[in-house]
Amino acid sequence: MSDPTARLAYEHARDLAARDAVHQALTARLLLRCADVLDSFDRLLSDGAASDVETYRRSLALIAGQLEAALAEEGLERVGRVGERAEPATHQVTEVRAAPPGSADDEVLEILQRGYRYRGQVLRAARVVVAVDGGTEQGTERE
Repeated sequence: MSDPTARLAYEHARDLAARDAVHQALTARLLLRCADVLDSFDRLLSDGAASDVETYRRSLALIAGQLEAALAEEGLERVGRVGERAEPATHQVTEVRAAPPGSADDEVLEILQRGYRYRGQVLRAARVVVAVDGGTEQGTERE
């Protein structure tokens, strides 16, 4: 190929195809891992209702752990932990409460909904309840 434009177009198309193939392989791997978790749910549900509620809860917790581990191995990170300082980039403050003794201002008291980050990018901020000094009105949303 002597035409530089044609050569660049060819190289660009080749690079896109390679990137697409990698993306498809990663997507297939993730979907198969999720399918393993669905299989675990199928096994639990096919066993019928457990006579022991605690055994059933433990089984559900194991399956949730299986899914969480699979997603973590694919690069999904949880955002938001009780006790950390709320940050606007990773936390959506949906409620504020007077700081209990020993709590710092803007300390996360409760996680209402988990947040997630993938490859350094926040996919969803954690919805949290934070402590504030003084008698700030409970239930006020801020970001």
